[in-house]
Amino acid sequence: MKKILAIFMVLVLSVGIAACSTETPPPADNPAPETPVETPVETPVETPADEPAEKATDVTLYFANEEYVQTGDESLEKLVGENRAIEVGDSTLEEAIVRELISGPESEGVRTVIPQTAKLLGVEVKDKTAFVDFAREGMNGGSLEETFTINQIVASLTELDTVDRVQFLIDGQVGDSLMGHYDISKPFEGPIGE
Repeated sequence: MKKILAIFMVLVLSVGIAACSTETPPPADNPAPETPVETPVETPVETPADEPAEKATDVTLYFANEEYVQTGDESLEKLVGENRAIEVGDSTLEEAIVRELISGPESEGVRTVIPQTAKLLGVEVKDKTAFVDFAREGMNGGSLEETFTINQIVASLTELDTVDRVQFLIDGQVGDSLMGHYDISKPFEGPIGE
């Protein structure tokens, strides 16, 4: 009896193993469900293009009339306004304006007479006075360059509601002159000779 029971157990195990290893196709009217394929989800990477753009501010920048500079014809306008949208970035609007003046115009027939060697240290506004600070080094030029440097900056900054007058500084201090021709010890409320 033990022999029969042992044979019976071997048969049951054999059939069980064989049944587990054989795949039966699903019936034709009930197809096997498809295994869903997972698609990787991409995480968006922030790029500079995704960052919000700086908001541009519309300003009027004043540049020297090229024809006046060449001819000295007093019947001509000395300064010509150029409307421009500028981005402030990390500086103040007033400092951005002076930097744009140094860079020069986008229009034809006008130019900047501010020396390209000028080094702007900063612009700060207190009580509607813009303190425009230049390094002594690089502030070179004749009376024409000094006149237009002062006039371009004063005319452009006093267009703003935040500025009524401009005080020029040299290396952080009130100085005698930018280039040796005009007294800058007091603030300017308008361009020289206007």
